[in-house]
Amino acid sequence: MKKIVGSLCLCSVLFAANEYEANLAGHIVIPAENFINAPKDAPEFLQSTGKFLRTTRNENLGTFNVNYTEEEMPNAFRIPFKKQALQGHSGIKFINDKNFWLLSDNGLGTKKNSSDSMTFIHHYEFDFKKGSYKHLKTIFFNDKNKKFPYLINLESTKSRYLTGADIDPESFQIIDKSFWVGDEFGPFLLEFDEKGTLKEVFDVNLNKESLLSPDHPNLQLSNPDIQENKANIKRSKGFEAMASSKDKTKLYPVLEYAVFKNGKYENKGGKNFLRILEFDLKNRKFTANTYTYTLESNAHSIGDFNMIDEKYGLIIERDDTEGTMDKACKNQETKSCFKNPAKFKRIYKIKLDDKKGVAQKIAYIDLVNINDINKIAKKPLVNNKFVFPFFTIENVDIVDEKHIVVANDNNFPFSASREPFVPDDNEVILLEVEEFLKAK
Repeated sequence: MKKIVGSLCLCSVLFAANEYEANLAGHIVIPAENFINAPKDAPEFLQSTGKFLRTTRNENLGTFNVNYTEEEMPNAFRIPFKKQALQGHSGIKFINDKNFWLLSDNGLGTKKNSSDSMTFIHHYEFDFKKGSYKHLKTIFFNDKNKKFPYLINLESTKSRYLTGADIDPESFQIIDKSFWVGDEFGPFLLEFDEKGTLKEVFDVNLNKESLLSPDHPNLQLSNPDIQENKANIKRSKGFEAMASSKDKTKLYPVLEYAVFKNGKYENKGGKNFLRILEFDLKNRKFTANTYTYTLESNAHSIGDFNMIDEKYGLIIERDDTEGTMDKACKNQETKSCFKNPAKFKRIYKIKLDDKKGVAQKIAYIDLVNINDINKIAKKPLVNNKFVFPFFTIENVDIVDEKHIVVANDNNFPFSASREPFVPDDNEVILLEVEEFLKAK
């Protein structure tokens, strides 16, 4: 165990989080090019994906490359493609034994380019001893009962499937057969039934002030001579993560970035802090209670949040780097290497302090410094360590008193973290972290 280099200041009290070792206990790889059919009652428009990736229409399948960098280095995958991609895992729940649920995000990243990307959640069976998986089913989100108060992309269709032009599902919890989903576009809190049909939409407020991103349906650009901007949440920085209390009475959705207030982003001593909100499931409304989570750097983001017990939880904090150090660019090389390999990819154990209203960082594990004592890894080690070098790591949950499960969001077909310009697989790892989970 060793001390963290930096430290965190919360409410004038200095807390230092300790680093603990993580040991690889299981590794499952779901290939990047993995697709599912749209439902039979879905319109023809949803039988392929990526037709508006570059904003203007292109219906010819496989006609252009996906580009990664300023030099537009293409990978081997071409778009648009048939079917829907089984990708973008952005929230995980361990149920029991080998049963897990994984949420997929809005598709290709923005409202503009994801109108033909369906939104859905998956049920998997993971066998970490064998390193195998079974995709059991996918539930597609829809608004058949017209509960979404705004115009949806497929408004005139009978099935009214929700697409990536409507919502960006980034976090979820399962409570009493309902899927509670945190959306980034509004942001909104959404409740779906067990078949994926929308039941209710909850607007978000903080201290009686509405929280709105530039993608909220109520906001639109005004005339060029009017500077008014009512958005106080960055675009695509809504509910990236969401935990639930162990007694299933509260939800704790987390904004991915600081709230913009009084001309600046909320911060303490120059470090931005994120808001963890509280939603009362019995009264079905947001409470006045919030917690602040301070980032180690203003350039960081969070990936997922789940509770261990009533007071302690797990939060992923990461930077925007990707790639392995052994393939880092040297000298003037740029075409077969990583310009900025993964550096800061951590899972923090936090404590919710009700009196101070903070999420105190207690301990962390480093996801680019994982031991592979039992030689489980299905990907090459780097300097005798297993690394999880992904740009976006958006899944973490506790499995038992010794283990947690972690997974990446492969942003298919964009992210390339194992091999330069090669689309990432979906990887799910089991980590033995007994001492980390015991930390107080």
